[in-house]
Amino acid sequence: MNSILNWIGTWDWGNVADWVSGIGSVIAIFFVYRQIKQQTDQHNEEKGHDLQIALSNRSINKEIGPVATIIGAETEIFFFGTNSGMMPSSFKYIDVYTSENFEILKANHEKSAIDHRFYKDPEGLGLEFRYASGDTKRKFERILPGDISEEIVIPSKAITQITKEKSKKLYLVYMDVLGVIYGKPFDLN
Repeated sequence: MNSILNWIGTWDWGNVADWVSGIGSVIAIFFVYRQIKQQTDQHNEEKGHDLQIALSNRSINKEIGPVATIIGAETEIFFFGTNSGMMPSSFKYIDVYTSENFEILKANHEKSAIDHRFYKDPEGLGLEFRYASGDTKRKFERILPGDISEEIVIPSKAITQITKEKSKKLYLVYMDVLGVIYGKPFDLN
């Protein structure tokens, strides 16, 4: 044991300045790493996911044979969402809302995120819709950053029949898994 202590005693441990600079370097590296981690976490939290909704309308075409198509007078509204954030997330099509009910819906979900209470959401228009795959059941879709959701279609006449006496300004509404509401305004004019 004495031989080990004698051997360690022969090492040159350096002076105090060397020790202070070495310890200071390790501490500086730790704080730089910690700051980078905090900024990354903050960036991911702020820009984690965001849904941009694309919306348009088109004529409903009917095929009458292998080579013939009739361009119809009826139209349909089609839409999809794009995850413009930095993280994958899941989003779900909810419904079409009048502008008044959309504001209530959005306020309810914002209050719920703060106080963790349940607020009764207003009714949407309850329009019939279908996914491009033919499915008619609402579902959460996992969307990677930069990718788009499955296209959804609503016949235009379904909207005009329901909204005759209601507001003409409507919102197409999606929700993410955390209950955050995303809306795209449109009107029928």
